[in-house]
Order: sequence, then C-alpha cells, then structure tokens
Amino acid sequence: MLDAVRELSFSFRAHVKTHKTQELTRFQVGQESKDARIIVSTVAEAEFMTPVLLEYKQKGAKVNLLYGIPPGPSSVERLAALGKQLGEGGFTFMIDHPAQFVVLRRFKELTGFAAGAFLKTDAGQHRAGLEPQTEEMVRLVDEVAGLEDEGIVRLVGFYTHNSNSYGGSSPDEAMAYLQQEVDACRAASKNLKKERSGPLIISVGASPTALSIQNILPSGAPSSSSAKSLQEALQLTTSNFELEIHAGVYPLFDMQQVSAQSRSFTSDPHDAIGISVLAEVCSVYPKRLSHPEALISAGCLALAREPCKDYPGQGVVTSWAMPSTYNTTKEGRLIVKRISQEHGIIGYENESYSDELPVEYGQKIRIWPNHACITMAMYETYFVVDSDTLDPDNVVDVFASCRGW
Repeated sequence: MLDAVRELSFSFRAHVKTHKTQELTRFQVGQESKDARIIVSTVAEAEFMTPVLLEYKQKGAKVNLLYGIPPGPSSVERLAALGKQLGEGGFTFMIDHPAQFVVLRRFKELTGFAAGAFLKTDAGQHRAGLEPQTEEMVRLVDEVAGLEDEGIVRLVGFYTHNSNSYGGSSPDEAMAYLQQEVDACRAASKNLKKERSGPLIISVGASPTALSIQNILPSGAPSSSSAKSLQEALQLTTSNFELEIHAGVYPLFDMQQVSAQSRSFTSDPHDAIGISVLAEVCSVYPKRLSHPEALISAGCLALAREPCKDYPGQGVVTSWAMPSTYNTTKEGRLIVKRISQEHGIIGYENESYSDELPVEYGQKIRIWPNHACITMAMYETYFVVDSDTLDPDNVVDVFASCRGW
C-alpha cells in the first residue's frame, strides 16, 4: 500500500480500528515515515495510539490524528488532552452537523489552538455525512468557513468512505467505487465560495477502493476502461487538491476482502489473509444429518456474526493441520455453517458431499473470519507467527490491542 501511494504521489492515512495495536500501526504508517497520519474510531484508540504518534514527532515527522466519527460533546475533554500533546496541526475532527461546533469551540478553549476538520461527505452509503450538493452541505460549508475566519477551526478538506465497495466482485467495480468517492468530495468542494491559499485534502478509501489503486500504477499500463477513467479522474483531482488514501483492514485481509477481488492476484488470494482464529473440534456428527458436521469451540464471540457474499457461512477452515488432500476451493472446503455464542458447527460448503469430514475429536483448526475488524475486536492479544520461517507455528511475538471506548 505504501509503495502504491508513493508511486502515485498520493498521501496516506492509516485506519487502526481493525487491529487496534501499536505494532501494526507502525507497519501501516511506515517505520521511517515523515508524515504519520492515522484514523481512530474510539477515544480509547486515540489515547492508545497517541504515544506512537509522539514517537514519530520526536523523530521529526509531521503527525495528525483524525477522530473518525462525528464527535459527541462528552468526548471533547479527553480528545483535547491528546490534542495538546500532539500540538497545533496534530488533531482533526470529522464534522457533518453544525451542532458539533460546540466541540470545536471547546477544543480551542482547552488547547489554545484550532483543531482541523474534515467535512464528512456521503458518497451513497448513508453511514455518516452529507450528500455533496444538498442544502445541508451548502450550509455546513458556509458555516465552517465562518468558524475558520474566527480562528475556531481549520478546514482540512472533504472525507468519504464508500462501504458499498465491499459488495464489489472485480477490480473494475472497486475502481468505479473509488471514482464515486472522488467525485463526491470534489462536488462537495464546489460549495466553497472563497479562494484558498493552499490545496484542501480529498480523503477517500475503504480497503477495496484503496487497494484498487494498485491497478493504475504508472509502472503498469491501465488494463481496462475503468482503470483509464479512474486514472484521468485522479490526475485531474491532484491538480487542484491533495489526494489522501485511507484504509484499515487491508493489512490483515479477510474473506470479505477476498470476495471483493479489488485487485489482481498472481497467487491464491487466501494467502494474503493475515488473521486466523484457532479453535478445537469438540464433537463430530457423521450421521446426524444427510451431510456430516462437527462442533467447534468458536462461536459468535470468537468469529463474529458477519456475512460474506461469496458463501453462506461465518468462516472458512484453512488448510493448516489438515490432510494434504484438503483444499480451500469452494468444492471441497469446510465452512462454519452455524454459530451460537460460544460454539460453531462446521461442514462442507457443498452439502452434496457425504464424505467423512477430514477432522477428528480434539483436533485444532484455524479459521479465516469474514470480517477482520469485528473478529479482532473480540481479543485482547494476538499471537504472531511467521509463515516464512522454518517453524511457521512458533509464536514470535504477542501484540496487545486497545480495549474499550
């Protein structure tokens, strides 16, 4: 990801809510980065990650922490304390309603300087933000410009996140969703009435759309009309704005990302998944139904109840510790078919298979989850293994994650 944004001369902001660890944040930002930008989704994440940003700042890097949801008034004291540590220019809010101005004013009172603000733009997903050409957005842009004149806030730019991109199934679809994001932010920026001394930021991305930029790298010729169209739109955008890519789940990947197919792979895309859940086989039911099943010690609170459009289950059993004849293609793989709070039922995805399950009582298995962000939030620590070593099951590190709000 860092290589791609560097080759395209874009900026990058790492979303850390997927893993909530300081170690992976450093990998996302880049160990030697001189422009360390992150997004958090909770105040607790902001508090947990601020020491990492201060490390970068001490090494001479420019740092910025974006609180990634519109702020409630109860959070401002804790966030302002972090803003004071990071210094002027180090903290940014996400704004989509004039009622939130009370937070901006209070932040200025507590820190002595204005926070930055992205205006959250709705590119069609209707999670947060305003559609770019509505009366509400026009009024919000005008009022934020007035606050900026008062020294209460510093307008950073326009931000969107197209979660609809998770429904895509090809690089072309992912690139089209990214172009929707760019177009929405550019449309919102047209509501500005005054010339500005410097370029605003257009911040776009969800992991599928962010990954799709790898399809338009200058080192490779655009392979489709979608790629050429996106390339032209991005070139036009960067002539007037700073283009920032943001994403979070891409370092870990998951079954949803595999199914989105936002970029081309030269090998099995499952090999890119960096997270699995260890579970134990606690019972087997070879004859209970017309197809065999087994019970495992991982349920909703271990895997999460998240769908994947590619198959009807809550996780896929990996090839780890399985017979050599087992494979993870749709024809022969085992999936987590049903889950309760603390246990799940595995069986063949293809229910016409009546072969004996390739698992036995007491066996350990590893499962790829559908949505890494939700699954990883269930755990306080992550055991790190290195599959490129001679002992790929050896735990080489343990990462602690942020908990709470």
